[in-house]
Amino acid sequence: MDWPYPERVFGPSLDPTVLRTLWRAGTPLTGAQVHRLARTGSERGVRYALARLVAQGIVTTHAVGASNVYELNDAHLAYPAVDAAFRALDPWQALARRVADLVAESHPPVADGETLTPQVTVSVFGSVARGTADEESDLDLLVVVPDGTGGDHLADRLEVEGRRWTGQAVQVYLTTPRRLALARDAGDPLVESLRADARRVLGPSVDELLRPAS
Repeated sequence: MDWPYPERVFGPSLDPTVLRTLWRAGTPLTGAQVHRLARTGSERGVRYALARLVAQGIVTTHAVGASNVYELNDAHLAYPAVDAAFRALDPWQALARRVADLVAESHPPVADGETLTPQVTVSVFGSVARGTADEESDLDLLVVVPDGTGGDHLADRLEVEGRRWTGQAVQVYLTTPRRLALARDAGDPLVESLRADARRVLGPSVDELLRPAS
């Protein structure tokens, strides 16, 4: 999976990204505006993609002053499928749901009043968390299980299932709150990396886990 541009699962060209950019904008845009918002490809490449989408009829264009503007054609027969696909395309939420379900098999959440609290923290770190990954990058997961509990089976499951979910190799850094505190106190460089870019998927944040006990 290309995390910054997950719509590329629909095709390798700029067309899916241009289409999603127009869908997100919900308003007419010039070619230059589409290029700026898409944040990928060249302006010429974006204009070629727009021309292909106009030829399909899913995008319409008209002149405003000296510029052509483009917008998604919600009257197109394929528009409902396009709209549904982009509404459903939220890999971070999907990852959070699937991780929570998988973790609950071995470490069920504990009741805290009327709230169920996860026992395990799972965070993404590395290039995926920083937004610099592509489809060749590994998915790096920090998994923090309670002290005194095993987590090897969970780590193995996350590596196997994570690859099925994303098409990427998954690397799990398995630890416990105690071992994480020891790494913090020892100045382990990984701890600073986690502080800088870890993105929480389940459980307490990395900042909470790394906070010294008062």
